[in-house]
Amino acid sequence: MTKNICTICGGCIYRTMEETAYRRKKTEAFAQMLSAIKGAAPVFDEPLFIGDGRRRRADMEFICKNNGVVLGFYERGSHNLVNVENCPALLPQLNELLPKLHKMLSELCRISVNVKNRKKIEKRKIEKGAVKLLCADNGIDVLLEIGQPPALDHRLLLAEFAQSLPNLLRVSWLSGAGSPETIVEKAVPELDMAGCAVAVPPGIFLQASKDAEKEMVAKVVEYMGETSGKIADLFCGVGTFTYPLAQNKKNNIVSADSSGASLQGLQKALNRNRIQNVSISNRNLYKEPLDKSELSVFSALVMDPPRAGAHEQCRQLAQMPDGQRPQKVIFVSCNPKTFVYDAELLISAGYVFSRVVLVDQFVYSEHMELVALFEKDSQKSNYETTKE
Repeated sequence: MTKNICTICGGCIYRTMEETAYRRKKTEAFAQMLSAIKGAAPVFDEPLFIGDGRRRRADMEFICKNNGVVLGFYERGSHNLVNVENCPALLPQLNELLPKLHKMLSELCRISVNVKNRKKIEKRKIEKGAVKLLCADNGIDVLLEIGQPPALDHRLLLAEFAQSLPNLLRVSWLSGAGSPETIVEKAVPELDMAGCAVAVPPGIFLQASKDAEKEMVAKVVEYMGETSGKIADLFCGVGTFTYPLAQNKKNNIVSADSSGASLQGLQKALNRNRIQNVSISNRNLYKEPLDKSELSVFSALVMDPPRAGAHEQCRQLAQMPDGQRPQKVIFVSCNPKTFVYDAELLISAGYVFSRVVLVDQFVYSEHMELVALFEKDSQKSNYETTKE
C-alpha cells in the first residue's frame, strides 16, 4: 500500500506529516475542542499516543468484479472503495492475512447458488459485503457480513480456508438481523483482561488497539483512586473496565449494556474466573438510563458510550439532589464533540471537570478519544495541590 493510497483511503489523512508535527496538531486540536466546554478548567494529562501498526481490529468492505475482488476502505468523502493489500495501521498478523483473504473472497464470489424467485429458479452470486477482522490474543477472528445466507459450497470453501491457516481461529457469517452464524471454529478467540481470559463473540465492539485499551484501563483505575464501594460500569461491552475494577474486593460492580452477546460473554468469563463482586444488567441506557433513585447508591460511575454520547444518562445525574450524586464520574469518550455537551451537563450539576487525557489510537487520523474525571466539589482530589 503506497503513501498515495494511505492519503485517500478513509482515515489516515495525516500520514505524510512528520510525527512531531502531527502530534502537536492533534494535541492543539484536542485542547481547542474542549475549550468549548463552559465552566471547565481541567488538568490536561500527558497525551497517550499509540504507536503505528498496532490496530488489532479492521472493518473492511468488498466488491466483486470481473477481474477479482476489491477489498479495503472507502476513499475519504466518496463511495469509491480503495483496494488495500497492506495497511501500515494494522498489526502484522492482519496484513499477512489480507492477500489470502483477497483470494478466498474472489473464489467465494464465483460460487453460483440456485435461488427461487417467485416461480423461477435463478443463479445468484455474491456481489458485495463486509469483513470484520480481529486479532485476538490467541489468533484471528473473521466475520463476513453478506446479504444472503451461506450455501453448502460457501461453507466448504470457508472450512478449507480456515484449515489452511493455523492462526485463523473462527469464521462467522452474518446475513441479516440477529446473531452471526459460526461456520468454522477451531478455538474460541480470547482476550486477556486484567488477568481474565475473556471469550470474544463474533463482531463485538472492542478498542481498536490493545495498547490503547491498556492505557485507558490504567487511566480509569488511576482516576478512580481510593474511591470504592458500589460502582456502575455503564456501556460496559465485554467488560473492559469491569475486570480491573472488580480486582478491588471492596467494590461491587454493576455492569450494564444493551448488547446481549457482550453480556453473555461477560457472564461466562465472570463464572469461569470465579469473580463474584459483579452483577450484570441488560439495559438500553439510551431509552432507559439509570434514574435518580438507582444512581444514588453508587460511589462512582464509569461511562464508555458509543459516539452519540450519554446525554440521557447525564441528564439523570444532573437532576439528582447534590448530596445523593456519585462522588466521581469517569467518562471514556470516542467523540469529543458529543462529550462537550455531556460535560456541560455534569458541570451544571455541580461536578468539577478535574482531569482529562487525549488517547490517540487511530494514528494519523482526525479521530480523537479521551478519558475524563469529574468529581463532586467536596470530593475533589489533592491532585492540583500536589502538582503545585
